[in-house]
Amino acid sequence: MEIPPWFESLPEVMGEAEYQALPEGIARSIEVVHGHVIKCESPAPRHNRIARRLASSLETARPASGPCMSVETDIDVVLWRVPKFTFRRPDVVVYKCLDDPGQKPEASQTLAVVEVSSPGTVREDLTDKRIQYAASGIPLYLLIMLDEKYEIVEVKEFHLDAVASEYRLHQVHRSELELELPIRATIPFLTLTAP
Repeated sequence: MEIPPWFESLPEVMGEAEYQALPEGIARSIEVVHGHVIKCESPAPRHNRIARRLASSLETARPASGPCMSVETDIDVVLWRVPKFTFRRPDVVVYKCLDDPGQKPEASQTLAVVEVSSPGTVREDLTDKRIQYAASGIPLYLLIMLDEKYEIVEVKEFHLDAVASEYRLHQVHRSELELELPIRATIPFLTLTAP
């Protein structure tokens, strides 16, 4: 695959204003962590299918009464601005409804984040992202663990220990995801992976 020239010419360090000024197509190919540009590769089709189907299942399971929640795939979540601008783009985000339909959620408005983790990304998902999501105060982190064939091995459910600013492993799901919060749902793995 040929790398576009703009990809190589991106700066190594970027603030929020520079990020906001990027064309959307370029902005969607990066994340910014502690001001440093992280170039993201396009995920495999099955990775996207799992994220899309999980988001759809969670959206369908939202309660009709109670607080308004949005469920989206692949949107920026600003984790913090100080000391250096940091945002991530989780595979699935559950957040409080926002007044402005064009607004993206900040960590303080985010109820849960999900990463679909392949063998090539598991280290970053289990360490860096987990630490960053916890430090920003997001209450729930789900990590969908895939094998080399993009089959779901397990889903790790982490709950935030707010006092320690760390996630604690709450449950490991082996054949279906059973969630209580922020949305009560039971989702068989097959629902997410079937052709």
